[in-house]
Amino acid sequence: MIGKKGCSSGILIPEDGSQVNTLPFRCVSFSDHVREVSGSDDVAARLAAVVIAGLLIVSLCGWRLQANAPQTYTAQLEAATVERPAPDFEALDAQNQMFRLQRYLGRHRVLVVFYDADLTVADDPAIASIRRAFPDLRARDIQVVGVSTALPQQNRAHFAAGEEFPFPLVTDLDLSIHQRWGRFDEPAGKPLPGVFLIDRKGSVPCFGFNPRPVSDLETLLTELTAS
Repeated sequence: MIGKKGCSSGILIPEDGSQVNTLPFRCVSFSDHVREVSGSDDVAARLAAVVIAGLLIVSLCGWRLQANAPQTYTAQLEAATVERPAPDFEALDAQNQMFRLQRYLGRHRVLVVFYDADLTVADDPAIASIRRAFPDLRARDIQVVGVSTALPQQNRAHFAAGEEFPFPLVTDLDLSIHQRWGRFDEPAGKPLPGVFLIDRKGSVPCFGFNPRPVSDLETLLTELTAS
Protein backbone atom coordinates (compact mmCIF):
# COMPACT_ATOMS: atom_id res chain seq x y z
CA MET A 1 0.00 0.00 0.00
CA ILE A 2 1.26 3.44 -0.90
CA GLY A 3 0.65 6.25 1.57
CA LYS A 4 -0.11 9.84 0.77
CA LYS A 5 3.55 10.80 0.91
CA GLY A 6 4.65 8.02 -1.42
CA CYS A 7 5.89 5.62 1.24
CA SER A 8 4.94 1.93 1.53
CA SER A 9 3.39 0.69 4.74
CA GLY A 10 1.38 -2.28 5.94
CA ILE A 11 1.77 -5.60 3.99
CA LEU A 12 4.32 -6.42 1.37
CA ILE A 13 3.21 -8.97 -1.39
CA PRO A 14 5.91 -10.91 -3.24
CA GLU A 15 5.62 -11.93 -6.93
CA ASP A 16 4.51 -15.52 -6.16
CA GLY A 17 1.39 -14.22 -4.49
CA SER A 18 2.30 -15.32 -0.97
CA GLN A 19 1.64 -12.88 1.78
CA VAL A 20 4.46 -11.76 4.04
CA ASN A 21 3.63 -10.20 7.33
CA THR A 22 5.78 -7.20 8.12
CA LEU A 23 5.90 -4.82 10.96
CA PRO A 24 4.25 -1.50 10.31
CA PHE A 25 6.69 1.33 9.73
CA ARG A 26 6.47 5.11 9.89
CA CYS A 27 7.02 7.10 6.76
CA VAL A 28 9.22 10.19 7.20
CA SER A 29 9.55 12.60 4.33
CA PHE A 30 12.74 14.58 3.56
CA SER A 31 11.17 17.82 4.77
CA ASP A 32 10.25 16.18 8.11
CA HIS A 33 13.85 15.02 8.50
CA VAL A 34 15.18 18.51 7.84
CA ARG A 35 12.83 19.95 10.45
CA GLU A 36 14.00 17.42 13.02
CA VAL A 37 17.70 18.16 12.37
CA SER A 38 17.06 21.90 12.38
CA GLY A 39 15.25 21.59 15.68
CA SER A 40 18.24 19.82 17.22
CA ASP A 41 20.59 22.54 15.93
CA ASP A 42 18.35 25.23 17.42
CA VAL A 43 18.45 23.56 20.84
CA ALA A 44 22.26 23.23 20.68
CA ALA A 45 22.62 26.88 19.64
CA ARG A 46 20.39 28.01 22.49
CA LEU A 47 22.35 25.95 25.00
CA ALA A 48 25.61 27.41 23.71
CA ALA A 49 24.19 30.95 24.00
CA VAL A 50 23.14 30.27 27.61
CA VAL A 51 26.62 28.95 28.48
CA ILE A 52 28.36 31.96 26.88
CA ALA A 53 26.01 34.38 28.64
CA GLY A 54 26.73 32.65 31.95
CA LEU A 55 30.48 32.93 31.43
CA LEU A 56 30.15 36.63 30.59
CA ILE A 57 28.09 37.25 33.72
CA VAL A 58 30.64 35.42 35.89
CA SER A 59 33.52 37.39 34.32
CA LEU A 60 31.69 40.68 34.81
CA CYS A 61 30.95 39.89 38.45
CA GLY A 62 34.62 39.01 39.02
CA TRP A 63 35.74 42.26 37.42
CA ARG A 64 33.27 44.28 39.51
CA LEU A 65 34.47 42.61 42.70
CA GLN A 66 38.10 43.32 41.83
CA ALA A 67 37.35 46.92 40.82
CA ASN A 68 35.44 47.55 44.04
CA ALA A 69 38.04 45.90 46.28
CA PRO A 70 39.59 48.34 48.78
CA GLN A 71 43.01 49.61 47.67
CA THR A 72 46.03 49.89 49.91
CA TYR A 73 47.35 53.34 50.73
CA THR A 74 50.29 52.76 48.39
CA ALA A 75 47.97 51.78 45.52
CA GLN A 76 45.80 54.85 46.12
CA LEU A 77 48.90 57.04 46.16
CA GLU A 78 50.15 55.55 42.90
CA ALA A 79 46.75 56.04 41.26
CA ALA A 80 46.65 59.70 42.35
CA THR A 81 50.22 60.45 41.20
CA VAL A 82 50.64 62.54 38.04
CA GLU A 83 53.66 63.95 36.23
CA ARG A 84 54.08 67.74 36.35
CA PRO A 85 56.91 70.12 35.40
CA ALA A 86 59.43 70.37 38.22
CA PRO A 87 59.21 73.69 40.12
CA ASP A 88 62.16 75.80 39.02
CA PHE A 89 64.42 77.65 41.45
CA GLU A 90 67.71 79.47 41.73
CA ALA A 91 69.80 80.16 44.82
CA LEU A 92 73.37 80.71 46.04
CA ASP A 93 75.52 77.64 46.49
CA ALA A 94 78.28 77.07 49.06
CA GLN A 95 80.74 78.97 46.85
CA ASN A 96 78.39 81.98 46.62
CA GLN A 97 77.72 81.15 42.99
CA MET A 98 74.19 81.29 41.61
CA PHE A 99 72.78 77.84 40.97
CA ARG A 100 69.93 77.66 38.42
CA LEU A 101 67.95 74.47 38.14
CA GLN A 102 66.65 75.55 34.74
CA ARG A 103 69.96 74.82 33.03
CA TYR A 104 69.55 71.08 33.85
CA LEU A 105 65.83 70.64 33.14
CA GLY A 106 65.02 68.80 29.95
CA ARG A 107 68.64 67.62 29.53
CA HIS A 108 69.50 65.58 32.62
CA ARG A 109 67.88 63.58 35.35
CA VAL A 110 68.23 65.49 38.62
CA LEU A 111 68.05 64.44 42.26
CA VAL A 112 66.85 67.31 44.46
CA VAL A 113 67.70 66.67 48.11
CA PHE A 114 66.12 68.71 50.90
CA TYR A 115 68.23 68.06 53.98
CA ASP A 116 68.21 69.13 57.61
CA ALA A 117 70.48 72.15 58.16
CA ASP A 118 70.73 71.26 61.86
CA LEU A 119 72.23 67.89 61.00
CA THR A 120 74.56 69.51 58.44
CA VAL A 121 75.87 67.86 55.28
CA ALA A 122 78.28 65.84 57.37
CA ASP A 123 75.58 63.97 59.29
CA ASP A 124 72.43 64.06 57.15
CA PRO A 125 71.70 60.42 56.15
CA ALA A 126 70.24 61.26 52.72
CA ILE A 127 73.21 63.45 51.79
CA ALA A 128 75.61 60.75 53.01
CA SER A 129 73.91 58.01 50.92
CA ILE A 130 73.83 60.13 47.78
CA ARG A 131 77.42 61.24 48.27
CA ARG A 132 78.57 57.61 48.41
CA ALA A 133 76.64 56.83 45.22
CA PHE A 134 77.60 60.06 43.45
CA PRO A 135 80.42 58.65 41.25
CA ASP A 136 77.99 56.09 39.79
CA LEU A 137 75.25 58.73 39.47
CA ARG A 138 77.57 61.12 37.64
CA ALA A 139 78.66 58.31 35.29
CA ARG A 140 74.99 57.96 34.32
CA ASP A 141 74.56 61.69 33.76
CA ILE A 142 72.41 62.19 36.86
CA GLN A 143 72.84 65.59 38.50
CA VAL A 144 72.35 66.27 42.22
CA VAL A 145 71.57 69.43 44.18
CA GLY A 146 71.09 69.79 47.93
CA VAL A 147 68.75 72.39 49.45
CA SER A 148 68.61 73.60 53.06
CA THR A 149 68.42 76.75 55.15
CA ALA A 150 72.13 76.52 55.99
CA LEU A 151 74.19 79.55 54.96
CA PRO A 152 76.93 79.08 52.34
CA GLN A 153 79.66 79.49 54.97
CA GLN A 154 77.97 76.92 57.19
CA ASN A 155 78.02 74.40 54.36
CA ARG A 156 81.65 75.22 53.58
CA ALA A 157 82.62 74.71 57.21
CA HIS A 158 81.95 71.00 56.86
CA PHE A 159 84.09 70.48 53.80
CA ALA A 160 87.47 68.92 54.36
CA ALA A 161 90.39 71.33 53.91
CA GLY A 162 90.82 72.09 50.21
CA GLU A 163 87.90 69.81 49.29
CA GLU A 164 85.04 70.72 47.00
CA PHE A 165 81.71 69.07 47.68
CA PRO A 166 80.81 66.77 44.79
CA PHE A 167 77.48 68.50 44.07
CA PRO A 168 75.95 71.95 44.71
CA LEU A 169 74.43 72.80 48.10
CA VAL A 170 72.13 75.80 47.85
CA THR A 171 70.73 78.08 50.55
CA ASP A 172 66.99 78.67 50.94
CA LEU A 173 66.77 81.19 53.78
CA ASP A 174 63.25 82.40 53.06
CA LEU A 175 62.00 78.81 52.54
CA SER A 176 60.46 79.74 49.19
CA ILE A 177 62.01 76.69 47.50
CA HIS A 178 60.79 74.44 50.30
CA GLN A 179 57.28 75.81 49.91
CA ARG A 180 57.17 75.32 46.15
CA TRP A 181 58.27 71.73 46.59
CA GLY A 182 55.87 71.00 49.46
CA ARG A 183 58.71 70.70 51.96
CA PHE A 184 57.44 73.16 54.55
CA ASP A 185 55.30 72.22 57.54
CA GLU A 186 53.21 75.38 58.03
CA PRO A 187 51.63 74.48 61.43
CA ALA A 188 55.06 73.68 62.88
CA GLY A 189 56.85 76.39 60.87
CA LYS A 190 59.62 73.95 59.97
CA PRO A 191 61.24 72.76 56.74
CA LEU A 192 60.87 69.10 55.86
CA PRO A 193 63.48 66.74 54.40
CA GLY A 194 62.84 64.82 51.19
CA VAL A 195 64.39 63.57 47.96
CA PHE A 196 62.89 64.02 44.48
CA LEU A 197 63.84 62.63 41.09
CA ILE A 198 63.30 64.87 38.06
CA ASP A 199 63.21 62.91 34.82
CA ARG A 200 64.93 63.86 31.59
CA LYS A 201 61.79 65.63 30.37
CA GLY A 202 61.93 67.98 33.36
CA SER A 203 58.93 66.36 35.07
CA VAL A 204 58.52 65.13 38.62
CA PRO A 205 55.84 62.83 40.13
CA CYS A 206 53.24 64.90 41.97
CA PHE A 207 50.49 64.14 44.43
CA GLY A 208 47.96 66.82 43.61
CA PHE A 209 50.05 69.90 42.91
CA ASN A 210 52.93 69.08 45.27
CA PRO A 211 55.94 67.06 44.10
CA ARG A 212 55.94 63.60 45.65
CA PRO A 213 59.14 62.65 47.52
CA VAL A 214 60.90 59.35 46.97
CA SER A 215 59.62 56.76 49.44
CA ASP A 216 62.78 54.60 49.58
CA LEU A 217 66.03 56.38 48.78
CA GLU A 218 68.31 53.34 49.01
CA THR A 219 66.13 51.36 46.58
CA LEU A 220 66.08 54.30 44.18
CA LEU A 221 69.86 54.68 44.30
CA THR A 222 70.28 50.96 43.63
CA GLU A 223 67.97 51.16 40.60
CA LEU A 224 69.63 54.30 39.24
CA THR A 225 73.17 52.99 39.56
CA ALA A 226 72.31 49.52 38.20
CA SER A 227 70.78 50.79 34.96
